Amino acid sequence: MKSRKHEWDEACYVPDLANAAALHRVVARFVELQDDFLAGGVVLRAFETFVAPEAAAAEVRVWWRDAVPRLVTAHPDSPVAEVPAPDLAPVRAAVEALGCPFVTTDLALRADGVWRVVEVGDGQVSDLHRNVDPALFVSLLTTDQAPLCTPSASGTTPA
Repeated sequence: MKSRKHEWDEACYVPDLANAAALHRVVARFVELQDDFLAGGVVLRAFETFVAPEAAAAEVRVWWRDAVPRLVTAHPDSPVAEVPAPDLAPVRAAVEALGCPFVTTDLALRADGVWRVVEVGDGQVSDLHRNVDPALFVSLLTTDQAPLCTPSASGTTPA
């Protein structure tokens, strides 16, 4: 699933779903911009308010191998590398149910303090934050028991 968050007003956000004309306009623009990359249809989600933890990335990316979180980094778009520590236990069961050997999840902190999965992928388009040592990522892929990484001031640290 792909959002058009960079075209927020024209192709992403519908302030009032009861306004059929606005809904049609936003969805039509989304479909137009996606063009040949539209796969399977359109999904609408309720709007949720997210917050940035103090002095930390507002969104984190978790790199899973064999349903184990092996690397937790700031999202690549984050201006800061400090990584908050989301509770991954609720996410782990869902990642395990996918049955994929390699998964990435992006999580954001809602205003009510709950971490929400906002994107799931197979890593094909998942960039690393610029402060993450690429060797950590390589070890995730090449080592049978890749290190579980936890937040630190440098973005990630092997546990």
